[in-house]
Amino acid sequence: MSAPDIAPLAGSATAKRGFRWGRFTIHFGNAKLGRRAQMRAFIFEAHLYITFMFDVVLFAAIAVIACVAFYSVLGKSVGRGSDDAYKPDELSGAKGDGEADVVALRQADGALNAALVKAGHSPGLTAIAQADPGFSPAHFIDGAKSAYSMILEAFASGDRDTLRELLTDDVYAVYDAAITDRENQDLVQTTDLGSLRTTQIKDARVDGKMAVIRVLYEADIASALRNADGELVNGDPDVLSSISEHWTYIRDIGSDDPTWRLSEVEPSEGDELGSDPTPDTSA
Repeated sequence: MSAPDIAPLAGSATAKRGFRWGRFTIHFGNAKLGRRAQMRAFIFEAHLYITFMFDVVLFAAIAVIACVAFYSVLGKSVGRGSDDAYKPDELSGAKGDGEADVVALRQADGALNAALVKAGHSPGLTAIAQADPGFSPAHFIDGAKSAYSMILEAFASGDRDTLRELLTDDVYAVYDAAITDRENQDLVQTTDLGSLRTTQIKDARVDGKMAVIRVLYEADIASALRNADGELVNGDPDVLSSISEHWTYIRDIGSDDPTWRLSEVEPSEGDELGSDPTPDTSA
């Protein structure tokens, strides 16, 4: 946008006076109208010019604000970067004494390998990472969250294939028997994981060639059983119960299989569930 090209129109003494705005010609009167008409024309011209300058300033201000806004978003790092150290309190829920160092072990390619506590904060995680260079507590937590939801859903739907991939043989036998018993009674399990509030590593160790990690889950779950006619037999699908339970996962460190498998389910604590969404494997 350029400043208005203000120029009087040439002509005779009786020609209309005016000015040009780009390719448009604006007439404001006749030269014979005298001083009053000329004053009105001057005021009109001044008004147009002031309006033009106001628009220029306004658009410039908007451009500056937009640039500042884009910089404030694009100029910041979002989430964890490759150089950020994972905090063990976020992973295990333990309270440190301020003396423990968090050490990020990196492979030759620079990828983050594990976040470990050096001063005895979590010797089990340290031992696992030393035995398995590919282990990362943060990645394990992410996997444990997904596994919890997948196992609940697979048990409710009777998906034995998924359970076989995620459970040890002993735990699978317990789950398979529970599903068979449910099928023999023509019962249908419904489980709704309302929210998974907490996923914490409570214990970790290396037992021979096996890495063992015990995880605390705190969740809000609705669970119920219905018969073949859809009638409610046990539980309530519309009522969420707050529970906490410990699941233990194991993995063969010497194996190429990266899957952590559920090896133990301890009895849950908290609100009573009318229909247990997962069988317990220990007393």
